[in-house]
Amino acid sequence: MRLGKALLVAVLLAVTLTPVASAGHGPGIRVLTWNIFHGGREPDERNLANLLDQVVALRPDVFFSVETYGSGDEIERALSRRAGKGRYTGVRVTDRPDGQDNLWLFTRFPVTEVYPKPSGGQVTDFHFGGARVWVPGRGEVNLFSVWLPYTNPWNGYLIDENAAGIRAGLEPRHPAGEVARAERAQTEYVTDIIEHQLPRILAGNTDPVLIGGDFNTLPAADWRSRWANCPNHFGMSYPLRATEVVTAAGFVDTYRAANPDTCAAPGTTWSPLPAERLITEQRIDFTFARGPFDVRGSLVVDERMRGHGPGAFYSDHAAVVSDLTLRR
Repeated sequence: MRLGKALLVAVLLAVTLTPVASAGHGPGIRVLTWNIFHGGREPDERNLANLLDQVVALRPDVFFSVETYGSGDEIERALSRRAGKGRYTGVRVTDRPDGQDNLWLFTRFPVTEVYPKPSGGQVTDFHFGGARVWVPGRGEVNLFSVWLPYTNPWNGYLIDENAAGIRAGLEPRHPAGEVARAERAQTEYVTDIIEHQLPRILAGNTDPVLIGGDFNTLPAADWRSRWANCPNHFGMSYPLRATEVVTAAGFVDTYRAANPDTCAAPGTTWSPLPAERLITEQRIDFTFARGPFDVRGSLVVDERMRGHGPGAFYSDHAAVVSDLTLRR
């Protein structure tokens, strides 16, 4: 029997992403990474209530939120009252007034330290920051929210324009080098984060690290030549770099670790909205893990909950849910 997409997603959330705790693996840690689009208030204020229902239903232990913009306190209250995992703490990473507070993180784990803002580079607390938490029975874990800048031209659109041309029997409009140059800003920012800001903030701390957010660029590994023949890659490959800066520093892309076949599981996060549907799969939202984590499962959530009825998804980004376990 064939399952509809919405039912299949529900089954996967109920089964594949059931919190894991087994001998040798330790407690499960569910991580949600989601750009909620203008504080979840698009197209109107009523959307936020539905978005909060979705966040609560996912029951994350850690939630990296992008474009939080004035909704942080409501998210913290909803998780604390309704997720069934006790009290959550919301950390306002972007220390600015409501409406300018881009990055937050939310966690049910006790927060032991909120880290100072980035300094000495182009990265600010609008782009990066985090906190340290205590995971009972496993020790401390470092959590960081990220937003890399959107640039115009954007490499995702350039790749999609090439795909449209190839599909029409034309030569690609944008050479591979041009596409790679379009993520120059993202590469510069993430290099500052990984090579300068993160080591400065951690100051020698070697506890495990989780990073989640909207990187505004595609995964470099997914667009290498070995995946050029994926159905919607049209024989194309590109020398992208930004996410490789992260993986070269010992981080694991949790979605790809759980779904190693790029062709079968592209993990599209941009965009679930009909006006932004593209030919190529654009995965631009990531959860990265460094340390003794086991990735137990990961998927994207890009359809409304059944009880909310028909309509557009709650954000212009899909949510990324990853279940991890942390070894001793």
